Amino acid sequence: MRHLWFSLAGLFLLSTRALAGDVLITHALIYDGTGQAPFHGDLRIRDKKIIKLAKRIKPLATDLVTDAKGLSVAPGFIDMHTHSDRGLLQDLDAATVSRQGVTTIVIGQDGESNYPLADYYQKLEHTPAAVNVASLIGHATLREQVMGHDLYRVSTPGELARMKEILAHELDAGAFGLSSGLEYEQGHFATTEEVVELAKVAAKRQGFYISHVRDEGNAVFDSFDEVLKIGRDAKIPVEITHIKLGSTPVWHLAAKRIPAYFAQAKREHIDLSADVYPYTYWHSTIRVMVPDRDYFNPQKVSAALADNGGPQAIRLAHYEPEPAMAGKTLAQIADLWQISPVDAYMRIVKATSAEIDSDQSMEDIIVTSMSEDDVRWFVAHPKIMFCSDGELHGSHPRGAGSFPRVLSHYVRDERALSLTQAIHKMTQLPAHQLHLKDRGQIRTGFVADLVLFDPSSVRDQATIDHPEAAPLGIASVMVGGQWVIHDNQVTGQRPGQVLRSNAYRPSSRP
Repeated sequence: MRHLWFSLAGLFLLSTRALAGDVLITHALIYDGTGQAPFHGDLRIRDKKIIKLAKRIKPLATDLVTDAKGLSVAPGFIDMHTHSDRGLLQDLDAATVSRQGVTTIVIGQDGESNYPLADYYQKLEHTPAAVNVASLIGHATLREQVMGHDLYRVSTPGELARMKEILAHELDAGAFGLSSGLEYEQGHFATTEEVVELAKVAAKRQGFYISHVRDEGNAVFDSFDEVLKIGRDAKIPVEITHIKLGSTPVWHLAAKRIPAYFAQAKREHIDLSADVYPYTYWHSTIRVMVPDRDYFNPQKVSAALADNGGPQAIRLAHYEPEPAMAGKTLAQIADLWQISPVDAYMRIVKATSAEIDSDQSMEDIIVTSMSEDDVRWFVAHPKIMFCSDGELHGSHPRGAGSFPRVLSHYVRDERALSLTQAIHKMTQLPAHQLHLKDRGQIRTGFVADLVLFDPSSVRDQATIDHPEAAPLGIASVMVGGQWVIHDNQVTGQRPGQVLRSNAYRPSSRP
């Protein structure tokens, strides 16, 4: 009787699968993620995986067929730096992410991460999102857990030892490495040695170190030197995140100066990479414009405004003390307040000082302070991946437009790199950085994270005035074998997985 029950159960499962059918994608031009030339073919998908890849696959009666004629198919894109975890549990469809073709997001950036990570992962597994989620552990988060709000100083040996313990536990929970935001208050006063000691802990668990560097403006090259030192001393792969030359004195130097860093890294056996978003303007707190935190020194503030393109290039995205100022430039605000731009800057910093010790931002700015030729050079470099640095519902269009913008503006319009190169840098290259052995490539046995798009029409539409506008030309997006975007519509399916690193130890979960 028992054998009969198992036989009936097996027949039921087989019949259920037959009724459900495989997904079959036909007539596709396939960019497999490796950087090789595309080829025409069909894909059969079953139980989250690509089970067959051939020039032609005969459909079965039970197949769920998607005809991709006229479209290209690529592995799902991996966003190497995003803040889309902000509000993800309340917006599980994550349409601003999925519509770009992004199927995996890497969170825990700029030194800030969900803590404890196991708790956040547990929530995501209880209520899955439409995208896969991988996380880093934030350096500032470690400091806050140990040092509280007393962060404007160097840590003590005892505090550093405790941070290392917490970091080890978080890495065991499945984090992929250590992130830092050394330009921000919470991490800025840490020494390089503190970061090195923490990076060594990540290195022992095959993690990597990713850094929003200490200064992205005038002292940017000193900051890049620091990244190489951390990589060399900790013996860990290092990634410069949202790499930029973000002040006018260092404009037009990417092609002249950056090759030397990659050459030095190669000589010294440092695994150096970077990621970039495809815009000449950034989005952050107004405080980062004065790196030494001397916010009320008129001469330094004046120089900072000039270095960042002048007050007309600095736009207040949101300002809680006076919400009506949102959307206006610092030049316009100064005119309205009938004070100088320098005084307007200092007034904004003073009025929002409470945000330093809070998780809630009271202000943020969008600043146009990068040169297009530098951004183009970063976008084209073979070891520089892509990111959005965006949010689900943020003020910067990068949160909804980064990946289609690369494909349209830099591939099709500017011809800064080929489509095969761009897709490789969106897929297999970041998968390699994360040691994801079954993603980032269209290959039999790999997870079916896929994007169907039209290379001739794909284009971003998000702008500063309309930052969440959906892109054109990305027809369908699949995560783990299920369509989350299909025929340009959000399906409501939420098959995203929590991705854990190879260091994951199940016993670390609470």
